[in-house]
Amino acid sequence: MSDMWDSVSQAWEANASFIDGHLADATGRMLDAAGVGEGSDVVELACGPGGAGMAAAERVGPAGSVVFADDAPGMVAAAKRRSAGLDFTSTVLCGQDELPFEDQSFDAVLIRHGLMFAEDKPAAVAEAARVLRPGGRYAAMTWGLRSENPWLGLTLDAVSEEFGTPFPPPGAPTPFALEDANLLRQVLEEGGLVDVEVDEIYAPTTMDSLDVWWELVPQLAGPLAVALDAMEPEVRESIHQRALELGRSAVIDAPGGIAMGGSVLIAAGRRP
Repeated sequence: MSDMWDSVSQAWEANASFIDGHLADATGRMLDAAGVGEGSDVVELACGPGGAGMAAAERVGPAGSVVFADDAPGMVAAAKRRSAGLDFTSTVLCGQDELPFEDQSFDAVLIRHGLMFAEDKPAAVAEAARVLRPGGRYAAMTWGLRSENPWLGLTLDAVSEEFGTPFPPPGAPTPFALEDANLLRQVLEEGGLVDVEVDEIYAPTTMDSLDVWWELVPQLAGPLAVALDAMEPEVRESIHQRALELGRSAVIDAPGGIAMGGSVLIAAGRRP
């Protein structure tokens, strides 16, 4: 899994501003749910290029600290470059299932679109809870229902239509593994958190055109990027055309370009 995300780390870094802009409001809500404020000690797990951690750094200031953690070296390097000059930040190479931190090290643990890829999701939450101080808060962002995220779901649907089989295949990692709010709540509770709440937030994405949409999204969706890279050029082009046809049905008018619907879930809970 780390190799897959490492392979798309350059694209994530290059498009970090777009990603952070798309998720700005939702990220603010996640930080609120995690209780991140001035002086907080925070770790962002599965940090990618560090968007949520950078937003947290603006809140905690030099009186606090932010650690960016990811198991993909390219992502850690990107987060390190983006946080350069902020002396109260640091980076660590590690996965979310085994954290190299002492018990009760942080006031808040953040994970933006990473929990759904954990092999044992409740265990990953429990490991995050271990490094929280008593009363500390964990907040995770996941994608909402696939049907409410056409900007991503339709790219996967185009591959499914091309081969006549679901993509990703059953049992494979999928960005929509925690699209159900009740399941997401259950995962946090099984991980040992209390006072768990899950909120859904509308998060549309805007782009210049459908062609830009197709150019951008496959670069960022790790499983899709790897699959497309292994296909013959004519197969990729066929999927491209299918995606554009599907995308036309989901476009929302937007100033200067197009928009597609999006939905995220934010789940947060407290360590007793």
